[in-house]
Amino acid sequence: MRIFTLIWCGQLVSSIGSYMTFFALTLWTWEQTGSATALALITLCLKLLQIPTALFAGMVVDRFNRKHLMLTGDGISAGITLGVGLLYMTQQLQLWHLYLAAAIAGGFMGIQGLAYQASVALIVPKAQYTRAGSMGAVVHYGSNIAGPALAGVLYPAIGLSGIVGVDLATFAIAFFTLLVAPIPQPP
Repeated sequence: MRIFTLIWCGQLVSSIGSYMTFFALTLWTWEQTGSATALALITLCLKLLQIPTALFAGMVVDRFNRKHLMLTGDGISAGITLGVGLLYMTQQLQLWHLYLAAAIAGGFMGIQGLAYQASVALIVPKAQYTRAGSMGAVVHYGSNIAGPALAGVLYPAIGLSGIVGVDLATFAIAFFTLLVAPIPQPP
């Protein structure tokens, strides 16, 4: 369980950072537009590419190195976050940037998540599957609660650019934990 716990910690921290950024971008979008439709379109764009990606994600995860897929997913998410942060800091951020960023992120989330789930079976003893599943639920539900709560507290003090900085630091933690963790690849 040590390897799994190491990866799990990195994913938990990164997921909290990602939910912080998503919530902060929601606040920014509301401040800019006052439109519930604009907020709904961001979520739609996030989910839009997940549907076609799900059709071939299993094939991709079975054929390519799972660790590399997870590292690529974290790298792409960090790149998107960095891009949005730079656009914001240069006062160039527009709503369509968020729609595009959400669509790209959504497309890779399914592959990364499936690579993570498939790797659990390779690094966790069968007797610990239930425990690992419960810990995985903590990553999802815990970060869904903690991320927006932290962003709500920090947004007035550090703004969107500060929250993006926190998120990038959490990506670095997740990337490092994945990098050092040995994840076996099935034949």
